[in-house]
Amino acid sequence: MPSAFQDHWELRGHVFGTCMSHANTDLMYINIPKNASSWTKPNLTELGWEFYNYIDDNLLHKHAIIVLRDPIERWLSGICEYFTLYHPDADLDNAGTAFWELLVDRVTFDDHTEKQIFFIDGVNLNNATFFYCNEFYRMYVQQFLRDHGFDNSYSHYKFKHTTEESDIRKKFKSYFEPLLQNEKYKNHIKKHFAKDYDLINTVKFYGSR
Repeated sequence: MPSAFQDHWELRGHVFGTCMSHANTDLMYINIPKNASSWTKPNLTELGWEFYNYIDDNLLHKHAIIVLRDPIERWLSGICEYFTLYHPDADLDNAGTAFWELLVDRVTFDDHTEKQIFFIDGVNLNNATFFYCNEFYRMYVQQFLRDHGFDNSYSHYKFKHTTEESDIRKKFKSYFEPLLQNEKYKNHIKKHFAKDYDLINTVKFYGSR
């Protein structure tokens, strides 16, 4: 990945290549925001994993743990996160068509709404295990970590659902969820994330969806 692009979202708090690993394992977990990362990171920290950058720290030889999520579902969560963090006082009740057209035309505003493929740029996808971000993720990651020597009971740990726990996020979800009922807008967003869909439809996921 070009160095100029690596820090593209640094001002928003994310540097491409961010990952977690442990000195005694050949595994690395690649952090993709809004893909159960708020649940995964503290659990790995509990196991003694630390933060690295697979680009700067030359960890591309390690086996990657990659979590992917339905792009539309992730975008909805991500755009709510973006407005909550940077425009919490925005009142969209009277937003006109021009606002919604501009929003959908751009799609990506920060790391939470960025294409998932960018977070794994340069990674050997043949040396990776993919997980799908759904209701089975906790169970599958628990089993995978146990098989690799990290005993845990993480399937019993509940997800951190930031949208459901925040009134501000709920407010923005009430604006953006109906937007996806517009086929024109939804199809434009899906086209924007076409390469994410291609990846999801190509890789083999641990367990099953």
